[in-house]
Amino acid sequence: MLGSRDVKKMIYKEFESAYNNQIKYPDKSNPDKIHANEASRCTRLAYYERKNPLPPDSNSTISVLIKDSIRRLFSNLNSEYKVDALSILASADMIVDGEYVVKFELVSKLPATPHPRDLLYLNACLFAFDKTDGILIYTNIDGDTVEFSLTRNNRMLQEIVRRAKILSTLLKEDRVPIVEPCELCLSCKYYERCYAQERKNSSLGFLGLGKTG
Repeated sequence: MLGSRDVKKMIYKEFESAYNNQIKYPDKSNPDKIHANEASRCTRLAYYERKNPLPPDSNSTISVLIKDSIRRLFSNLNSEYKVDALSILASADMIVDGEYVVKFELVSKLPATPHPRDLLYLNACLFAFDKTDGILIYTNIDGDTVEFSLTRNNRMLQEIVRRAKILSTLLKEDRVPIVEPCELCLSCKYYERCYAQERKNSSLGFLGLGKTG
């Protein structure tokens, strides 16, 4: 605090303003346009982000802005893959030699294997940009990296198309998707909407077994 001014709150408002101005999905009001990022992650999360969004917390805001700053150094190309009336939008960070689609992910810890949602997303990019091979690069804040390659896969495309169609239908019908439990739920801002909880103190022991004697 400086005098009566909450500087930390003021700084966060600046972050939030930058987030709202820079991080935008194209035409979020149109359920026939689904971004590959929406289709590759939790469907309920994607639904809430469109229908009844909560503001991001400070950690999420800063993380997304850092990722966006890195991607702005490159081309950040956009394309789409059409399935009947549905358009699956995709953004690539760069295309090397006109042949390889590259996607960067900023992480706190380098993974031993790529996350399924990142593979689904990159595969969607390969079809959207009509390329055969892609490279997924994870990097941490220290600049360490690990790379994974991917050749486009029809079965993975069918999965993201299926998920995009489900999200599109639920958006049109105003129906909340089912819960998709995973480890990402613990850090999701919509956790309490999916998992009602009430903390209670109990005199019972582990697994409800009290002491005897």
